Amino acid sequence: MSANTTSSLKDFELQLSFLGRNVLDEEAFNALLDNIGYKRSREGLFESLLNDVASAGVDSVEEKKALGSRRFVTVEDIAKMYGSDPYHIFDNGEDAGVSLMAYVDKMFHKSDDNGDGVITKDEFRAFFYEVVGPAFKNYEADEAFDIIDVHKSGAITLAQFKEGILKPNKNKSSGLPRKLFFISLSLSSSNIFAVLCRRAHLGTFNHNLISPTVTTSDEFVSALERYTKNHRAVSHHLLENIACASFGKKNTADVILLFLSAYAKFNSGFVERVQKLINFLDNPKERDVLLENVKEEMGFYDEKTLQECDAMGIPRKSVDSVPHHQLFLELVKTIERKVKCSYFDYIPEDLNEEMVQIQNELTKKGKIGLLASLYFGSELIVPYIYSSLLVGLRLCLNITHEESRFLLLHVSMDSDHAENIRDIIVTHCKTAEDRIELVKCTEKVLNGRVAFYDRLVSFNNLQSLNVNVSKLYDNQATKWSREKPSLLSDFTGRPIVYDLIREHVEGACVIDVGCGEGFVSRTMTKMGAKKVVGIDVSPGMINCAKVHPNKGVNEFFLVGDASGLKQNLIDQWSSCNIMLGENFDVGTFDLGVAVFLFNYMSISSMNKTFEDVHSVLKPGGHFVFSVPHPFMASHNTSAFGFNSNNDSTYFALRDKCLEGHIARIDGDKLNVRMHFKTIEDYINAATSNGFEIISFTEARVRAEDMVNNISFFSAINGHPLHIVIKVRKPVSAFSALSLSSMNTLDILPKKLNWPRTLTNNIENSLVMWLPPAVNDELIFASLQVYEKGITVDNLNIGNDITAQPSDRCKSGERVMPETFSAIKAFATNVRNRLLHETGAVVIKGLDMSALGGAGQLDKMTACSKIAYFLICEHIGKVDATARGRLFDVKSANIDAMSKMPDNVLVSVSDSDVGWHTDGASKDRTYDVVSLLCISPAAEGGKIKLSNACDVYDELNRALPKFLMYELTRVIPRDILENGGGKGIVGAADALSRSADILAMRIRYNSYPIYRVEGDRMRFRYMRHWIETGHEKTFWKVPTFLRIAMDILDDHLDEACCFHQALERGDMIFANNAMLAHARDQFKNEPDAPPRHKVRAWIQVQKVAIANKTEIEGGLDPFEKKSGLSRVESLTNMVLNESR
Repeated sequence: MSANTTSSLKDFELQLSFLGRNVLDEEAFNALLDNIGYKRSREGLFESLLNDVASAGVDSVEEKKALGSRRFVTVEDIAKMYGSDPYHIFDNGEDAGVSLMAYVDKMFHKSDDNGDGVITKDEFRAFFYEVVGPAFKNYEADEAFDIIDVHKSGAITLAQFKEGILKPNKNKSSGLPRKLFFISLSLSSSNIFAVLCRRAHLGTFNHNLISPTVTTSDEFVSALERYTKNHRAVSHHLLENIACASFGKKNTADVILLFLSAYAKFNSGFVERVQKLINFLDNPKERDVLLENVKEEMGFYDEKTLQECDAMGIPRKSVDSVPHHQLFLELVKTIERKVKCSYFDYIPEDLNEEMVQIQNELTKKGKIGLLASLYFGSELIVPYIYSSLLVGLRLCLNITHEESRFLLLHVSMDSDHAENIRDIIVTHCKTAEDRIELVKCTEKVLNGRVAFYDRLVSFNNLQSLNVNVSKLYDNQATKWSREKPSLLSDFTGRPIVYDLIREHVEGACVIDVGCGEGFVSRTMTKMGAKKVVGIDVSPGMINCAKVHPNKGVNEFFLVGDASGLKQNLIDQWSSCNIMLGENFDVGTFDLGVAVFLFNYMSISSMNKTFEDVHSVLKPGGHFVFSVPHPFMASHNTSAFGFNSNNDSTYFALRDKCLEGHIARIDGDKLNVRMHFKTIEDYINAATSNGFEIISFTEARVRAEDMVNNISFFSAINGHPLHIVIKVRKPVSAFSALSLSSMNTLDILPKKLNWPRTLTNNIENSLVMWLPPAVNDELIFASLQVYEKGITVDNLNIGNDITAQPSDRCKSGERVMPETFSAIKAFATNVRNRLLHETGAVVIKGLDMSALGGAGQLDKMTACSKIAYFLICEHIGKVDATARGRLFDVKSANIDAMSKMPDNVLVSVSDSDVGWHTDGASKDRTYDVVSLLCISPAAEGGKIKLSNACDVYDELNRALPKFLMYELTRVIPRDILENGGGKGIVGAADALSRSADILAMRIRYNSYPIYRVEGDRMRFRYMRHWIETGHEKTFWKVPTFLRIAMDILDDHLDEACCFHQALERGDMIFANNAMLAHARDQFKNEPDAPPRHKVRAWIQVQKVAIANKTEIEGGLDPFEKKSGLSRVESLTNMVLNESR
């Protein structure tokens, strides 16, 4: 029993004492209802409670009869009720998603008659008719089969079966990396933009800046520049080691020569790429800028540049009319001469292969790809990269300015080149699509450089470029398999891991990253873990884990690279019983461990793994990892150690792969490896990906180990053997994630109470009139788009709308975001009211006659939708995931509020709709719900608003805790499929909504009416879906829940202060987390246009998080002190010394 349930039970006992009773009889029950102000009919209510108690945890008929004849309820009865369904299923720690997946597993294996692991069409037909009955025809069953058989192979796998039956809410990706996933929001105030830009220090680009309704092109490019300058492509440890000559003078010079020799193939194509970009540009000025760049690359400079060369001690004749590629080759020859070595003939193709491939790929993408390659991947960052090389050459070879003229010219000149190309980029990133492509291409080219550096490190260390960890462990898998401690680290390292997870593991869902043969996973199951998912790159080790005789039923093992952890979980979700959706994105696991994993990874791969671990952990989740102590790199003992040859300094060893061994207690030894990392590397990987450091432990031989086996442990006694670090993903959404990777479920908004002044003056408080300038912009844009034949469904802001002649843009040009200056300012005010002031806004004054009027109903409808969408998109981001950008709210002549129709939205009904918020799915919430009125009903259809925050505060004072528990515990909701919401469409829907399957899906789709944490709250309510959800799971709505919802509805009625019908052109926006809304029954007249509203769901909470004043304490946890970065300081030093 959970703490909340226990508290509720104690409160029930306390309420009985208040009533002077030991049991709750009908008289005391009615007294309790009197005390809480229950006004509804009580007929049969106490009988219903007695029935709840009689049905709870009682199996025999005799016991039920005995309880049924009893006319009172005891505390013990309530305890039993809480321990039975529907309470028990959500309170016993059971993962409803796991139960659902296990149920579908069973269905699949039952249908797989021949046990070959797939379901054929004939097998599927038999299954289909058994589940949905004989009402459907063979061709309909075959249609459902074809929908599930996505690969059209003629057979359905278990993964396809699960996806087809369960319909998980997978987030659609734009193809951006996870932290770059496109969810644009509307920002306009400069302080918000500054906060968002500062987040780029985390090494991830803030995807919220992509939308043209958020940032101007210049602001967007500035943010992408900031991201680029903080990328590891600029600050990689190889560059730092080169600049410091950390490898020693001779070896550093050798590394620089290797760098430049491998870089030659990539560098030689620069001019060709510039020329290709020129061919994509229509603007003569832009072409001229790039032609000037080409001239300088060919060695033709203006007098000012030549004078600067003179000032730096570079003879004119050594650069004038000499192509840069030739200067580059002369630099390489100079270094070869000084170090008496050449690499040109010995560079393996795969050393720079990835970088060259990426450049070719971006070239094929055309203009945007070339701009990303030439600017963000070259001109912007080359001065920083070349500065590191130049400083390293001076330290190692005392190279002169003339000898290093290629590097000096690029350090001094490329800033001018970059500025010129920047102007071109600003004019070519107007649309969201272009910006997304630019970010993706930039990410690719920067990661290509990082991969190049990593390969150089490997090559320099005489390592295989692809150290095969999988093969290493496949060959030793059986030797690693064990049931009791036998390795050195089982005594010295893993016990510390177990100590650190002990307080978190019981009842936890755990991810074991780099699980090996499952030893740690099995141990955590013994420690009380509810579920363990292990992933390892070695198929041999995973096979050992799967076939181990002591493997638990809730242990799941996957083959996969840990650096792609999240994608592996998504791809193999059905194999480890993980339900996808926004809950998965918020975090699935309570605890994560990585026991001696990161020593097999490069620093780059380790950072990717930390990013993914952070993503899959729940807020407040802990991650414990162990690694060999860096000290052991230079200490090789018989029991444990690595061979570093003691010829490298601490920092110079970074990413060097060291071969080593670890001893078993039986005398055998196993081969291990360590990609060397500094302690700082581990700390930075954790903190830069959003973790808080909780503890840091250096593991050593313990006294009890020495006593038990002195001969085994004495060789390493006193050595720091391992490091074990415990980190936490912060509970607060503000610090738990970068803004880029947050979604709506992460963000619990602040409560928004209504003062009496607002409720007494509702017309003045909620109504906002469209200013004339806003009307003008909306009308011009809407008519223009309509005349082009573009609908709201495929409208592309920034591409399909041209500016008004009176605007700053010339007529015919693509619209700049600042062209909608009036709309943006107005929308910002609306958003602020929705989140921080009134929670609701009614917008009036849209000139519908200018958009066609009632006489041209089709035109008015299309144009007003466009105008409405523009307003919504500037307030936030229209969520089109479930029912499209805009949803037409019209009567389908269905009584959605009756219990008969299935999968029917209340909005397509003309009946009364009770208090509710929009969105029935556990995995998706909407910040704001809005409506545009195109045609009002002839009669009725008034909208009601009530403040759920005010009601919560009242209920919290008025109701006993055991009744408030009903409003804050997890309860099931009916499921609505994506689409039109007008019933079951097709055999596939019928299958997913067959009785038993739907019941399991509904059990998973459970969440509280009120979720409250301090001054933050989310309200999610629709009584109808709660009642039908219980009915379809074969459960009765508990009497206490029924009473609590009655009281809730009555209080919402009493708190209602807005009850109005929208007129044509009116728009209403309501905070969907704070306010409840309802609607009266309506009627249409035969000779008049039927009632027609248009609904949009809008996500806006990220804007509040972005605003500095919203962040707890008024401080931005991602903000760093201003000042030059290390690479910028290094570049300035080079320039100052040269001059």
